[in-house]
Amino acid sequence: MGEFTAFLIPSLRRQALAAAMIFAGAAMAAGQTENVLHVFQAGNDGYFPETYPVVLDSAGNLYGTTTYGGGGNCTFDVYTGCGMIYELTPSPSGGAWTENIIWQFQGGVDGGIPGGLMVRDGKVYGEAGIGGGGACATGCGYIFGLTPPATAGGSWTKTSLYEFPTLDAQCGLTAFDSAGRYYGVAGSPNGNGSVCEMTPPRTEGGSWTERILYVFKGVAPGQSFGDGSGPLGVTLDSQGNLWGATINGGYCQRFEGGSCFGAIFRLAPPSTPAGDWTENVVYRFSNDDQNPTSGVVLDKTGALYGITYVEAYKFSGGALTVIGSFSDLPPNGYAPTGGVILDRAGNVYGTTGAGGQFGKGTVYELTAPTYTQTTLHSFASGADGWNPEGPLTFGPHGGLFGTTQIGGNAGCTQFESGGTGCGTVFEIVR
Repeated sequence: MGEFTAFLIPSLRRQALAAAMIFAGAAMAAGQTENVLHVFQAGNDGYFPETYPVVLDSAGNLYGTTTYGGGGNCTFDVYTGCGMIYELTPSPSGGAWTENIIWQFQGGVDGGIPGGLMVRDGKVYGEAGIGGGGACATGCGYIFGLTPPATAGGSWTKTSLYEFPTLDAQCGLTAFDSAGRYYGVAGSPNGNGSVCEMTPPRTEGGSWTERILYVFKGVAPGQSFGDGSGPLGVTLDSQGNLWGATINGGYCQRFEGGSCFGAIFRLAPPSTPAGDWTENVVYRFSNDDQNPTSGVVLDKTGALYGITYVEAYKFSGGALTVIGSFSDLPPNGYAPTGGVILDRAGNVYGTTGAGGQFGKGTVYELTAPTYTQTTLHSFASGADGWNPEGPLTFGPHGGLFGTTQIGGNAGCTQFESGGTGCGTVFEIVR
């Protein structure tokens, strides 16, 4: 998937904090319960849910994707299948959830390698990393919409809404506005990435259009400061501004290897519909706080929250505050993943891909206003799953939904990590 994948699925991991940065271990929460809602089976069922959140519809059904499996005719090294989209339906009596595979990608024009999903007006929207048309050997990917069946038990209908002409044009959707426009991040010919807008047609049967709102310039040769490189998604505020973080660029050391540390940016909309958006770098990371690995979320005051390789942060009033640090001393979680989410009280929730009581990752809470860190769940591999990479999602009753890439003890022994299991969908009941 080219540069787009590198922006949205960063796989690099820093070493844990040096001894001088190690903090006291996080408290272990009492009274938290994990429910494994589904264990992936490979084959038609799919496997390896990656770094995208599950999403909910108004009825409380969950939707998500697996990168591989699904039965399609795709092969990627040791991985087979083109990926699939699933729906998990809760039991009215509180029993087991039911999985319904609503689309299995087949390769070719149908493509595969689905990214994150969005639910709007009863339909499911997403992006396929291959397939469709364009100048690429396997297709350059496309935006699709899935319409639910008219009667229960029927088949979903998938519609290709926009085919990307090149890999750089792939627009991974992460936000939408009240006018129906979608926003995300894409690649760019200069390698620094861009922010994109997808606009649905005004009339039935019309065409979607893509517009590149901003192309990052990065840091010019011989310079130390720039506008960022490698955007990690965007978030829309109430004034129509787009906020985000870049994994690289921003500030680069000219010596000591020339490392670059990323930035937080704002894109302000134009005064006229056809005008140019304006980028403003609001913060440049340094070697003290290091590179962001997720986009940002906003609270009701306009403060921003996100994660880097080693910490969770809050950015407010022009200043960045570390609100969570993650060391490799058991039972701490470390290697924060997937970004963070906020509840109405301002408490912050996220996952770590490693660490915890069993070394397989955690779900944590940072309790406002002091952001005291508590481990809500330590993954134990086996049926419990391990390596939660994607963001969390709030359920209708305050639970936390998420996925683990590995675990569940159903096949899938070919992962480089040596783990067993095709991944799980879980809920943390608080």
